[in-house]
This record gives sequence, structure tokens and C-alpha cells, in this order.
Amino acid sequence: MPLFPKVTFLMPLFENHTMKTIIPILLTLLSGLHSFTTLAQDATPIIYRIVAVSDADSTVQSISNDINLYLPLKIYLPTAFSPNGDGLNDTFGAVGEGIDNYKLTVYNRWGEILFSSQQLAHKWDGLYKGAPVPFGTYTYEVQARGSEFGKIYKTGNVTVLN
Repeated sequence: MPLFPKVTFLMPLFENHTMKTIIPILLTLLSGLHSFTTLAQDATPIIYRIVAVSDADSTVQSISNDINLYLPLKIYLPTAFSPNGDGLNDTFGAVGEGIDNYKLTVYNRWGEILFSSQQLAHKWDGLYKGAPVPFGTYTYEVQARGSEFGKIYKTGNVTVLN
């Protein structure tokens, strides 16, 4: 599933005008409102040509801006997994896009490190020192930095199921 960045345009010049962009949106800014947000379909630099038409006298004003769009750093970690070898949800780890640097650490309730990885593709299989961990809840800590933008530090719990 692709992730789409949001872009907000601030234009104090265009008030009470209908606006169009090269993306398929049409909106009217009301008096006192000077911004709108849209979704981009990819993360490539583009030029937005914004045209404002006054409803009263059909006066056309336009503005264009070069805007670099970058995918926001997003990361997902499941809340549970079942390392029972059935091929379904057997491992625990992050899924995301635009991630360059990554570190996942899993702890038991006493703060002992059970698993640590700096590779997004390397997932925890529920083993510690070669033996399965007991079923229960464990704490994780994840740090990630995006290729273009942002960083994330997140802690949470994961449940190891039967």
C-alpha cells in the first residue's frame, strides 16, 4: 500500500477565489482562509501551477512553486505474533517505507535484551538463546530515520501467542 505525503499551500494573496491545480482538485477559499492541503501520488519534485479566478470579474491570477515532496516516514509494528511455524505471523518486526537507518530491540519484563537488529528485513522469531520465549507480553523499542525526511522513536508491547 503506497503512502502519500500531504502538502499544504499557504497563499495569502488569493482570497475569495476558486483555485485549481494540476492535481485533480477544485476548491474555493473563503474569506480569511489562506491554505489548503492535498495528497500527492508520488515523491518526485513537481511544479504546482495554481490559478485563482475571481468570481466577480473573472480576473485571473496565478502562482507556481517548485515543491519537493518526500514520503513521510511511517513504520508499522504488529501487536502480536505466533512463532509456531505455521507460516502465518511467525516473526515480529517493522514494516515501512523510506527507511534508511533502523534499529529494533525487544526486552523481557526485567529489561534483558532478547533480540536486536539494525536490518528491517531481519525479524524476531520468538527465540532467545536458541529457545522459544514463554508466551506473554514483551516490550520493544524502535528507532528509524527516513531516507529524505524525519525520524521516529517508538516504544510499545508485543504479545507472543501460542
